[in-house]
Amino acid sequence: MDLEKPLQILRRYPLCDYCLGRLFAQMGHGIENRDRGSAIKILLHMKLVGDYRSGAAVLEDLKSLARVHEPTRRFLDKIGVEVAPEDCYICGSLLNDVEKYAKNVVDVLKDIDFETFSIGTTIPREILEREAEVVKSFMVTTGESIKHEINRRIGREVMKLLGKRVDKLKPQVVARINLPSGDVSVLRNPVLIGGTYLKLSRQMSQVKKFGNVRVTLFEKLQYLRELFGGVEHLIHAAGREDVDVRTLGNGRPVVVEVKQPSRYNFSPPPLVDREVVFIPSGVAGRTEIRRLKEKSKVNIKTYRVLVACEKPLDDLSTLSMLRGKTVTQLTPRRIKRLNPRGKRVRMVYEISWRQLTPHVFELYVRCQGGLYVKEFIHGDGGRTKPSVAEILNTNLEVIELDVLAIE
Repeated sequence: MDLEKPLQILRRYPLCDYCLGRLFAQMGHGIENRDRGSAIKILLHMKLVGDYRSGAAVLEDLKSLARVHEPTRRFLDKIGVEVAPEDCYICGSLLNDVEKYAKNVVDVLKDIDFETFSIGTTIPREILEREAEVVKSFMVTTGESIKHEINRRIGREVMKLLGKRVDKLKPQVVARINLPSGDVSVLRNPVLIGGTYLKLSRQMSQVKKFGNVRVTLFEKLQYLRELFGGVEHLIHAAGREDVDVRTLGNGRPVVVEVKQPSRYNFSPPPLVDREVVFIPSGVAGRTEIRRLKEKSKVNIKTYRVLVACEKPLDDLSTLSMLRGKTVTQLTPRRIKRLNPRGKRVRMVYEISWRQLTPHVFELYVRCQGGLYVKEFIHGDGGRTKPSVAEILNTNLEVIELDVLAIE
């Protein structure tokens, strides 16, 4: 290693072993910044002392080094030159015992049941500015930031004290330390539980209570929030069904988000009652939520519909015309307040039927996700084209609607 650059730096700035070594952190693997900085100073000491004894004019360089190197101060003292020690220009000796803040972190995290964590720090602006000044002045390209070093050292100490592991990408908890006060704040990242649910009730909505809604899926899944000790929970589902529609078959995918949990190490049991079945599949991620939202628009879904017709029918074979048809739908009148000018175009892949009485028949529709199935049946006053009512040339009413499969 060329010692000229560290010598130039120390001529201008007194730096502790940590801050000097950190400027060359990428030079050498598996060496602590303190050890690297100490080694650089020892090499400089040996070189300068040798040069001095050979008659070279290096006394000023020895004085610069002596400000932050005790062996060099002892050497100069022997030759009658006294140099007072100085605090580090960058950190002001903050890095000498930064591990002490780990105890503050442990005190704050002791009541949380977790496995992974990360450390963040708020460092005084003047320290960051002084570090940037040194780096810019000498065009240092081999270093790491003081924030990175502090986070690593405190994190390593917390690992020793708690037996937990650091996860910088997806930590369960993040402890942020305000330096130099040592105050600690904790961010408890949400728990995301993936799963599927079956909706067995025709008086149940996903989230909101209105009309004849007796209960919501949101209320049913509150048990997850309680199990994980969270303060609130959210539901992210692959679409939703109407209140009076059951979801059967393989169920609807969903991710439940429990915010600010106090327990992470928990495998939730399924929920089974007369109105809903929820089967958890394990811990999920944000990417799964995005995938649910995207797939809900293109999922292929199979529905069972019980339909009443105004006039008696004895032949439903004309419904075969709807196989493979593209259906255009204006926003249904029942919800057009949300987006009155909206238009959807969806595919009907398969349709089959079973006549029960002259006025009642059963339809099975396999279609693209997002099709307004009720409107596809009764036509919504011509806002859906083509429709089953249009093909059969009669008024139709949906008696029951069930989701049988979501592909």
